Amino acid sequence: MKLLDQYISKNFSLNFFSVFIPLFVIASVVFLVRVSTITSVIEIDVYEMGVLYLFILPDLLFYTIPLAFFIGGVTTFNKLSFDSEMVVIFSLGVPPKFIMRKLFGFGVTVTALLLFVSIVMIPHTKQMYKEFINIKKQNAILNIEPTDFGEKFGGWSIFIEDMKETSTGKIYTNVALFYQDGDKEERFIVAESAKIEKNIGVVQLVLKNGSLFSYRIDNISEVYFEEMRINDLNSMNRDDYMDTLEYLEYSLQNKKRRVKLIVNIALSLFPLATIFLIMAIGIQNMRHGKGVINLFIGLSIAIYYFAIFSLSKPLDFWIIGLLVPSWFVGTYFIYKQKILSRY
Repeated sequence: MKLLDQYISKNFSLNFFSVFIPLFVIASVVFLVRVSTITSVIEIDVYEMGVLYLFILPDLLFYTIPLAFFIGGVTTFNKLSFDSEMVVIFSLGVPPKFIMRKLFGFGVTVTALLLFVSIVMIPHTKQMYKEFINIKKQNAILNIEPTDFGEKFGGWSIFIEDMKETSTGKIYTNVALFYQDGDKEERFIVAESAKIEKNIGVVQLVLKNGSLFSYRIDNISEVYFEEMRINDLNSMNRDDYMDTLEYLEYSLQNKKRRVKLIVNIALSLFPLATIFLIMAIGIQNMRHGKGVINLFIGLSIAIYYFAIFSLSKPLDFWIIGLLVPSWFVGTYFIYKQKILSRY
């Protein structure tokens, strides 16, 4: 039995990684495409891209491991079936319950890992990801260069004629800003000098000795000022960093986060909920089972995921208490009819 246990574990591991690695690579490519959109707002180097990749890594693992577990498990038993090895195993008196206990152990381990990733790791890495992007945006604002066109400060287009370094920081001279609110209003600001400050996490442009011109369809106005402060609300960090318990409490109170939490828990239970289905689909008759394995795999994944994503909002946490156990019991009867009744 020990040799059989090792043999099943070896075959399962090989098939799991043969599915997991391609899925993981595809998901990583999608991430790189996503990062390419961020570079239009901020500049990042190779090292910083690696940091962002580490932040998104738990998401990649969470969405690829359940699929790799199910597909890898089914293909493992399917390969053993068509190599006549399952027939030999059952002929030697090994009951399906022995294999099921091994598969159950795999399912519990993977489900526990996914729950840890979805409830603990992902909330932290998402917050770290947002904080990283926010800091990069603030640094981009703090490093505005003179005589460059296309520079932005919040919603304002900004042009600086000159800059000088002082003990208190950078001082910009002869500054011009332009803001357009659709077709309603245009604003133009000129100032003798300006500097950028951070005030309670908000980046501010402090303008000295200038004029604000406001153009509307029926009105033109001009305001002189000695000092004006413009806040860049896009650089503002609106959320305090939350630990796991605080994030769970926040998720339960926020409708959108609540649905996301329910979906993550339900998807984490997918490996454990499908252990009976893995054997029922994977163990096939050599004569009649060819050509249907991919169809059964696709239908099983599509039905489970569609039910979770479509019903998680109206059923709330009831979907975990109703759908997941129903799926588990239903697949057990399929397993009992197809496997236990024959072997």
